[in-house]
Amino acid sequence: MKKSLIILLAFYCLAFAQGNNFTKATEETAKAARKEANEKKAAAEEANKKVTGLKEEDKPRNCVSTCAIKWEEEQKNKIAKAEKEYKNRAADAETAAKKAEGAEAVAKEATDKEVAKRDAEEKAAKIKEANSIEVVFVEGGYFTMGCSSEQGSDCNDDEIPAHNVMVNGFYIGKYPVTQRLWEAVMDINPSAFLGPELPVESVSWEEVLLFIDKLNALTGKQYRLLTEAEWEYAARGGIKFKRSKYSGDNNLDIVAWYNANSGQTTHPVGTKQSNELGIYDMNGNVWEWVQDWKGSFDYSSKANPTGPVSGFFRVYRGCSWQDNALYCRVSRRAGNPPDYRGPQLGFRLALPP
Repeated sequence: MKKSLIILLAFYCLAFAQGNNFTKATEETAKAARKEANEKKAAAEEANKKVTGLKEEDKPRNCVSTCAIKWEEEQKNKIAKAEKEYKNRAADAETAAKKAEGAEAVAKEATDKEVAKRDAEEKAAKIKEANSIEVVFVEGGYFTMGCSSEQGSDCNDDEIPAHNVMVNGFYIGKYPVTQRLWEAVMDINPSAFLGPELPVESVSWEEVLLFIDKLNALTGKQYRLLTEAEWEYAARGGIKFKRSKYSGDNNLDIVAWYNANSGQTTHPVGTKQSNELGIYDMNGNVWEWVQDWKGSFDYSSKANPTGPVSGFFRVYRGCSWQDNALYCRVSRRAGNPPDYRGPQLGFRLALPP
């Protein structure tokens, strides 16, 4: 079996090399044919200039009578000979031009096929990468959103009041979106800290929506951003919540890359302990954009809240490599205009069940 796979791989490599060699050969043939056509065109133009020169040549002043008749006869013969040469050279040039056009058409067709093949391979690779996203199912349930008791006295005003929220079940990305996935979909990498398994950052909320549109076109799925309520519910561990101050544990060093242990840089996703649901990096590494506009909480219970209908700031949650522990609490909220981007800010995907 192993031997067969090696032979098959060798065959594909040979076919690819032969395809490249054929394209290169057709390009070289086309160049040579065009060079020949240009040379023959230049020779025809020179022959035409010779005809024109002969026609414009004046009879010698002292050539009269018999001399004039003889000169005119000779001139007529010279012009006829030159015109014949020009016609022959023009015909050769036309033939060479048609030959060059044919060779160039063959070369273009070969190049187009190679480009199409490469584009198809790149698209297939993109689709494969796009379909490799790992997700975790979060069972729906009720929770206390905002300044709940385990947050102690650290809460900010925008986390108050704590209030009951119900969310339906959904899928959440096991990790923040990586640079590998972003680059596969978008063909660029805007991140400040570079590495395929590092979380993508320096992306605005608006750019994230464009990414999701392209990702959905590649996969045929319906990825989206999490709502703020979904994010906090998942960060708290959903129905498995252990009443931790941070996502997964009260010891932040175990679950997050933050300013005390990050070395002031991002780190490969999934290298800290997950939370109760098997979700990684919900605290630390990068803040994560969510869907909602930022607004105030109220005391009323909510079912699948999506935040205000408008606003100035879009919410992001979770803290980053540059933040202290106070910012990494599961109820901590932050926001910025939707066109803001920074090296501390990425995102995570959601998917309907």
